Amino acid sequence: MTEFLTSVANNWHSVLAGLRPWWPVLAGAIVFEIIRPGKRLHWPTVVANIIYIPVGLTLGMTALASVLQAMQSYVPSDLLGIRQWAHTPIRQLGLWLLYLASFDFLYYWLHRAQHQIPWLWRYHMVHHSDVNVCAASVGRHHWLEEGFRFFIITAPLIVFMGGAKDAPPWVLAFIVLNGILMHWNVAFRFGPLERCIITPAYHRIHHSIEERHYDKNFGVFTQLWDHVFGTRHVPSRGEYPETGITHLSSMRGWGLLAPWPLVWLEKTPPAAAPGAATNKTSG
Repeated sequence: MTEFLTSVANNWHSVLAGLRPWWPVLAGAIVFEIIRPGKRLHWPTVVANIIYIPVGLTLGMTALASVLQAMQSYVPSDLLGIRQWAHTPIRQLGLWLLYLASFDFLYYWLHRAQHQIPWLWRYHMVHHSDVNVCAASVGRHHWLEEGFRFFIITAPLIVFMGGAKDAPPWVLAFIVLNGILMHWNVAFRFGPLERCIITPAYHRIHHSIEERHYDKNFGVFTQLWDHVFGTRHVPSRGEYPETGITHLSSMRGWGLLAPWPLVWLEKTPPAAAPGAATNKTSG
């Protein structure tokens, strides 16, 4: 028990150190949400999300770090020799742009699977239970989700291009800033970019409680794969829907954080899950 508590404490301090550069960014994003909100902020959820970010990351690191590290030792690395090819600054830039493009493609399929495979949806429900998606929603994921990402995103990227080892700081910065941007609850739009990248309005459609928006907008960096595979819905100018899971309050949604998520519905609906054609909240 002492060894376990020591591990938790060490992971907690590591997480806080890793988050230190990002708190000012998140705070700035929230200030904009207060000044020009797309929807009025639901403060109990915002505060709960902020508290959960370091807690969830610490739980995930404690539960998964050693397991994923052991599994990674069995994964062959850079079978295509891309790391050896990228021996100049220009090729290094090409390597990491290719990494982000590959991440975009793989995340699309993971995200789509999370909505269409019932047991994956149970874990992903934590993220969708937010009744007012905002910048602080970026860290509202089940603490075991990284285990699923390993098989669909991390391992393939290691096999084909060496993974994220020695990635320059701007790669991580891009991924984190993109995560905050896509959940940002602001009233303004981004002009022509609304049809190219994952803007707040575009991603809010994905979180919508409206049935016409179900199974739409799975992309993480670009709208390309949504367009190619027929899941793209570009929001109109005034289209900024309510979010959450029908018949599941945001506060009750925190019960989904159990290792096997627990679901308490306020009543049984015909179709309760945003992004799901069937009632996956009862399965």
